[in-house]
Parts: sequence; C-alpha cells; structure tokens
Amino acid sequence: MKPDDFQLLSGLLKERSGLVLTSDKAYLLESRLLPLARKQELNGLDDLVRALRTTKEERPISVVTEAMTTKEPLFFRDSSPFDQMRKAMLPALVKARAQTKRLRIWSAACSTGQEPYSLAMVLKEEANTIAGYRVDMVGTDLSNEVLEKAKAGLYSQFEVQRGLPIAMLAKYFAKVGDMWQIKTDLRGMVQLRPHNRCRTSRCSASSKSSSAVTC
Repeated sequence: MKPDDFQLLSGLLKERSGLVLTSDKAYLLESRLLPLARKQELNGLDDLVRALRTTKEERPISVVTEAMTTKEPLFFRDSSPFDQMRKAMLPALVKARAQTKRLRIWSAACSTGQEPYSLAMVLKEEANTIAGYRVDMVGTDLSNEVLEKAKAGLYSQFEVQRGLPIAMLAKYFAKVGDMWQIKTDLRGMVQLRPHNRCRTSRCSASSKSSSAVTC
C-alpha cells in the first residue's frame, strides 16, 4: 500500500471512529478493504482510495469505516465478565441502588447484539436478585447495518452454537426456518441505538472482551 493511501485511510478512521492504526497494521486495511473494493466492483485498493479522495458523499466513507470497525461478536464471549456480573456486580449494584431501585447498563460497540442479549439472559436468570428494580439496557454501535441485525435478533446455527449454552438456546430462542430468533420479551429488554463512543476520544485497534458499562 502506498504511504499516501495509508495516511488517508488511517486519518479517516481516526477521525470517524477513534481507531488508531500504525503503519505496521497496514495489512488490516488490505485484508478488510480488498473484499469491500471487489464488492463495489473496483480494481483494488488504489481505486477505492481514489474514490474516497474525490467523493463528496457520506456513504462511501461510512462503508469503509464500518468495514474496519465491525468485529466478530459471540454470545457470552469470554465467560469471566458475565460471571462477575452475576456473582459480584449485580448484588453490589442492587445494594447501592436500594433507594432508586434502578439499574442502567450500556453495551458500547454492541455490533450484531450478542453482548447485550447475553447480558439480558443473565438478568433473566437473576430475576430474583433484581426483583422490583427497573433495568434500562442500551446497546449502541456506529454501524447501522449491524444494529439492524441486532434488532431482528435473528442468528444462524453457526452463530448460536458459539458460546451460547444449549439450555439458554432452548429457553430464549425460537426456531425460524434455518435460523434462530431471540424471543420477543428478551429483545424488548434492549434498546438499540446508533452511537460512536470513540468520536471524541482516542481508541486503539485492540479491545477488551466486553464493553458493557453498568451504573
């Protein structure tokens, strides 16, 4: 990749998403944007960068940003944060919020919804612990495309078999053709909205396994 092209792409990503890419990460741009260029019927990254330099439209820039920031989500990815939520955080929060009886949970960069829906399942399982409390849970992402999938709550067999306990699959999902859909009551627990959490802060290319915030 040409240095000027890398500077353009990395600068655009930093401005739009807060993602910081150093020159040794140029391979990430190539691996994620080459398929996008082909999908747009362009002849490689050179044409893609040329189009970005000349366009005055928002969509091409948004598509590139989404291609670079969308991560592969899993249900109950890294079980430790969810165990901590159940065993330590929820009891502590319930005690701390005894007067207001309100809990708020934010799943930032929620992608296609696996994290907030995993949290919703934890809350369902801990219904006795939070009885009488109002729980507001919001999932946000900068990509409207992944949010639409999250709102539908519709996942393939491959997606649900990765990290999701079979008992929870049977309890909280319904079979729809070859897909599995999260039941309506569980979907109703999560509000999904577009939001860029990194727009005003500096973020690195790596991320922690869970991005949920509780208060």
